[in-house]
Amino acid sequence: MKRDLLILSALLCCAIVITYILAKEAEPDRITTNYKRNYDTFTLQPIDTVLFPGRVSIMKAAQGNIYGYVYSKKTIFRYNTEFKKIDSFYSNNGIVTRLEIDTNTFYIFDDSEKNVITYGPGRNTAYYLKTSYDTSKKLTQLKLRKFNTPALDSTIYEFSRFEDGGLSADGFYTSNNYHQYYISFYNSEIIQYDSEHHNVKLIHTIDNTPPSNIAVPTGNIYTRSSKSIIVNSTATADEAHLYVLSYVLSQDAIKSNYRGPVVDVYNAQSGRYESSFRFPGYQGKPVLQMVKSADTLIAAYENNILLFKLTKK
Repeated sequence: MKRDLLILSALLCCAIVITYILAKEAEPDRITTNYKRNYDTFTLQPIDTVLFPGRVSIMKAAQGNIYGYVYSKKTIFRYNTEFKKIDSFYSNNGIVTRLEIDTNTFYIFDDSEKNVITYGPGRNTAYYLKTSYDTSKKLTQLKLRKFNTPALDSTIYEFSRFEDGGLSADGFYTSNNYHQYYISFYNSEIIQYDSEHHNVKLIHTIDNTPPSNIAVPTGNIYTRSSKSIIVNSTATADEAHLYVLSYVLSQDAIKSNYRGPVVDVYNAQSGRYESSFRFPGYQGKPVLQMVKSADTLIAAYENNILLFKLTKK
């Protein structure tokens, strides 16, 4: 139990450090790839800019609303795109670490991810992905858990074992109506779970970064090592595509001296890379979160939320 708590604490700290690096505009170590990206498929057209009451660390969109969690205020704010108004949707003294939306039902996770607050009717078939460190096997497992039931988790994937307390498997989640994704911060491996057909598929990003140790033991806990280079920082998905914000430098970026991140687009069915596009700069701030709703791509630059119309050329 004690080891589990230490590992969970290290994982949470790892995610916080990543957000801190991006938010403070520090220039991280970068991975390069021989791949040359294709920019001939998608275009972004600015639609709107919204000022939130603080830096947005979690963002979702549903039914014409944008939901952004502002940690400094312990509040999820809601922006209505039709009436262009912001109000407080959820406020609590605790920390929100994750927000999932299933049609008109909201699932709000606390810092332990054991207590899930539900707003709305919910669905009996609603599941979410969760990582767990198996102390006996000494590896991280990706599990499928049903919302708000005592049912046991189903293990759907086991990550490669490294001597880093499971930190090499650290990542984040995104989903659409049919697929759920677990995306690594540090390598090219993406796990896709098809909720309709109940199968698991691996997708590899174009940088082909292999899993590696990213932490070293320090006393009773693990700390990040110099190997922990961020490659993927956030993502969103619709029925047709997965959109991953990548910090990997491809050959075209190196040639043009472009140092910003790129959104790589993958086919949701085949997992193949299709194209890429770049977000425009805004006040020198990095993109921290992004989400897609219909033909609108939404990006959080600190406390500014920018809306773009995403279309194919």
